[in-house]
Amino acid sequence: MTTDVLKEIVVNESDDLIRYWLEKFPEEEKAEEARYYEDFLSFFEECVDKDLDLNSVEADALKAFLEKIIEILGEDKFFNFKNAVYTCYLKFPIMRKLEEKNALDLETVKKITIFFESITSSIIVGLLKKTEEVTMSAINELEEREAPIAEIWKGVVMLSIVGSLDSNRVIKIIDKILLKLEDRTIEHVIVDIGSIYDMNSEVARQIIKLNNAIHFMGTNAYLTGITPAIAKSLTHLDIKLGDIRTFSTTQKAMEYILNGKI
Repeated sequence: MTTDVLKEIVVNESDDLIRYWLEKFPEEEKAEEARYYEDFLSFFEECVDKDLDLNSVEADALKAFLEKIIEILGEDKFFNFKNAVYTCYLKFPIMRKLEEKNALDLETVKKITIFFESITSSIIVGLLKKTEEVTMSAINELEEREAPIAEIWKGVVMLSIVGSLDSNRVIKIIDKILLKLEDRTIEHVIVDIGSIYDMNSEVARQIIKLNNAIHFMGTNAYLTGITPAIAKSLTHLDIKLGDIRTFSTTQKAMEYILNGKI
């Protein structure tokens, strides 16, 4: 590929390149797209100076510019532009001009195509990673909200369980409460189950596991939030919670703890 020819086109024939680009847009979008393509050409010119080296700082700058375009246009439009990806079309005015100059050969087509496809792939991978990070952050935040731990009195913490409770989730909750109990000043843990969706034998087994883990740390455990519906379910299923201290409300558990301290 003759880099000099490509550089000459990008620098001296940008007006034609922009005009070719604007053929793809309705009148009301042309002014905005002209600015985008002009900016793109300035970044692309620097990439040409580096012989379209994908590992160059210039290629990274172009990628960052295109990621900004995604924010402006929106992912749907960017990745479904004319039944393809926006970046795929950016090269067509350049190839058209190279063809006019009889400078479009297989090597040139290959190098330009690889450059744009690699940039596009890198952007897609980056977006997927960002989406994964956001998803994991949301999951972690949700888990935190579903089992928050708060110190409600000196030496007393409350663990509130929201939603369902299975073996995988109880392991995470046990790890979380044991980490908290490394602070040896905590003597009592109130576990509130009033917001558990469904009380069944599996949930009861997990509660017993949680209670035992707390006791193994030398800490007292109290189960609160025993609603009439939960009590009825436990009775109907003939589930016994062993020696777990149970209370209908957190207030009653606190009264028990405070009276026990006197």
